[in-house]
Amino acid sequence: MTRLYLRVFLTFWCITAVIIVTSNVIVHWRDINPDNNLQRLRDDRDYEPALRFLYQIVGSAINRNSAQVLADMRSMPEWSTRHFYIIDSTNRDLLDRPLPAGVQHLIPKLNPSHPFDKVIIDEEKTWGRHVTLNDGKSVKIFTLAASADDKRSGNIVWQLFINNIWPLLLTSILVSGTACFFLARHLARGLSTLQRATRSIAKGDLSVRISHRFNTRRDEIAFLAHDFDHMTERLEKAMAEQKRLIKDVSHELRTPLARLQVALALAQQRSQGTVDKELDRIRQAADYLGDIISDILALPVMDDGGWSLDDTMDLTALLEALHQSLESEASRQDITLKLENPLPEALMATHGNMLYGVFDNVLRNALRYTPTGGMITTTVSEEDNQYQIYIADTGPGVPETQLADIFEPFYRTDQARDRESGGYGLGLAIAQRTVALHGGTIRARNRSPGGLEVAISLPHNKA
Repeated sequence: MTRLYLRVFLTFWCITAVIIVTSNVIVHWRDINPDNNLQRLRDDRDYEPALRFLYQIVGSAINRNSAQVLADMRSMPEWSTRHFYIIDSTNRDLLDRPLPAGVQHLIPKLNPSHPFDKVIIDEEKTWGRHVTLNDGKSVKIFTLAASADDKRSGNIVWQLFINNIWPLLLTSILVSGTACFFLARHLARGLSTLQRATRSIAKGDLSVRISHRFNTRRDEIAFLAHDFDHMTERLEKAMAEQKRLIKDVSHELRTPLARLQVALALAQQRSQGTVDKELDRIRQAADYLGDIISDILALPVMDDGGWSLDDTMDLTALLEALHQSLESEASRQDITLKLENPLPEALMATHGNMLYGVFDNVLRNALRYTPTGGMITTTVSEEDNQYQIYIADTGPGVPETQLADIFEPFYRTDQARDRESGGYGLGLAIAQRTVALHGGTIRARNRSPGGLEVAISLPHNKA
């Protein structure tokens, strides 16, 4: 149950419940019912709850016999019967209760020729009605309106209304809740499917299709699903063509580049030093182009590329070997390399030397931007079945808005526009995609007071 589903369901249900309860309360408060269509709505002061209660009892009793009326009274709770009295022909209450002063005052006044009256005694109003039952017997019905300072239980009409109506309200609310449940599920299910598909695309899975799940629907959401599939199909095709184009162009460039390098070597031999400066520039440009082509061909795509993680590598040994190989270069720049790894062994399933390139790229990138006298610290830990590797430098860092972009191919920050120092913008992209193929994550953040930290998380997917 998604948040959208719950929001739609609860909104529909609450609105329906409010409508049901409000309409019933208004009908009760205004005394609107089919049996009352020939009566005007009584807005005068005398039409108060006790009088309404009298009308309701009279309407109920007039179609019963004396035995049924007595049975009804005995079945009612005490909190309700103490608000009214039914007197038989012997001037006794059917429940043999002592009579209030107002009732005693009105009993002799009520008869078939004078069936209705009221009296106020000690600020308590009493209403009375003479009624002939369907068995021919006569009774006198009285209702009491409590005085202003009387603290007895609240309005008897409201109490009886709630007591009698709550099963209907509960049933109505449950029925409406069931209807809203299925309606909300029908509406939210399609949106949830679209949401999951969108998240899959954001993660790089362009093969997701959802229109087949809406074959039974002919609404706007179903049309949106078909448009969504059309969009993802075109995106997948465009991405595949782009990847194939880059790979094909890179392969095709290798042949003329190799010829260029051979011709350059011959030219250097025959020049006898006359144009060595110009040839060196050509050689540097050719080497630069060759490095770019090599990196493009090494750039993994987001699928597995036919690779399987069938080898095992010890991260501890890998990081130690990398630090040793970079020690001399770091010393020339007066940079300290520090490895903090309490794990004697950290085995990872991999394919060949794929992980070597990840850490080599990140460490060399840190060496490139760490100033003289700085430090690069590599920390390894094990948390929640994940190897956590943190590589932190003391360089200038990266602008916060560009932290996610540095893992995109050919992206270079403003500080890295110079080819000599900034590379080609492929190292971190290769690292990011390689880590993703291992089921891990890589992210970067700026340190305080300065420097960049690259965090690599790799699962324990041991071969």
